[in-house]
Amino acid sequence: MENSSRMTNNTDFRCAVSNGSMEAYICIISEFAPMTIWFDRYMTIFWYCVGITGNSLTIKIWSTRVSRTNISALYLIVLAITDLFYLLLHVIQELKFAWGLATIDIEGWCQIYFVFYMFAMYMSPLLILGFTIERFLSIIHPFKSQRFSTTNRGPFEISGITVLALLLALPQIFCWDVIYGECQGPNSDFPRVWMWVSDSLVFVIFPVTSLVLNTLVMRAASKADKIRRSTVPLCRGLSTPDKNGHHSKAKSSPTTLTLLCVSFYRIITVIPVSILFALQGEFKYGNFELPLSEIAKDRVWRNHLSWYKAKKTVDEIGLSQYCCNIFIYLVTAHHFRREMKKLFYFVPFMRSDEFSDTFNTASMEMSFLKNKPKDDV
Repeated sequence: MENSSRMTNNTDFRCAVSNGSMEAYICIISEFAPMTIWFDRYMTIFWYCVGITGNSLTIKIWSTRVSRTNISALYLIVLAITDLFYLLLHVIQELKFAWGLATIDIEGWCQIYFVFYMFAMYMSPLLILGFTIERFLSIIHPFKSQRFSTTNRGPFEISGITVLALLLALPQIFCWDVIYGECQGPNSDFPRVWMWVSDSLVFVIFPVTSLVLNTLVMRAASKADKIRRSTVPLCRGLSTPDKNGHHSKAKSSPTTLTLLCVSFYRIITVIPVSILFALQGEFKYGNFELPLSEIAKDRVWRNHLSWYKAKKTVDEIGLSQYCCNIFIYLVTAHHFRREMKKLFYFVPFMRSDEFSDTFNTASMEMSFLKNKPKDDV
């Protein structure tokens, strides 16, 4: 009887063996939120497969559209490269925080890793803001934008965005340190303040700015479309009625619609992640020295576990933003569908009319933003 009681007691304290470590934390999470950690681990692997494949194909296909005046294609290529880089870095972090492997617990590498990791995270909202401004200028001030587009400014814009993202990420060197053998976050005021300011700027202010500009672009595009529809379609590039009385569509560029969809999708996925990340200070984990039976009753731990479940669900949805652009391109970009069909012509479904009809139907349903900018993505 005494041995049985001792065995039960040892089991109750099994997560306190490495008190306060990531090993102990994962042990507690596995005990009280097993489905959440399972979902986190294996859903992330699914996103890796989709994202690495999709971004690689995106880079290959959009590379054929890069030209001196086609800045949009260049933005989309850099976005895909950045997303691919982020996913590769995310693998290292996932092995640490979801599987408990010591992948970043080395002095020097701990700091350098988070500089690269935050750089990749910062690039995405900055690129979104960059091509949102590009669309805004081309729709709101089309003649000025067209005259300005004759210069090869795309690489300079992207270089400026890259430098800005790197400058915002460099202070991460002072925000992370190896303490008790583990890479841990800031323990002083300056790193906390800097991370709060930079994250608020990049993940809140920039996305909200993009959202406002996108709203203005949609209104302007809708107004332009109404004007176009009210005029007689006799000009080159506009639709003309066929013998059945239906208007045939000219081959118009999906650039505006494509970029708007990418931008909106990024905005609606990044903001919830940012909000829950900002709230983590309000839901700190409890005392690791408590036995498992007491952790189940502890209010601090229960609040933290509720926050953890919500955060991991939102994180997985947020991770999709680095993986799912390929589906947006398939729906909104005719050239992308055509090139994808060429690449996978050996697949029966890709050769069939069903593939084209599936995405053409979806594209037609979203054609409320039709526009004819100069650069045909």
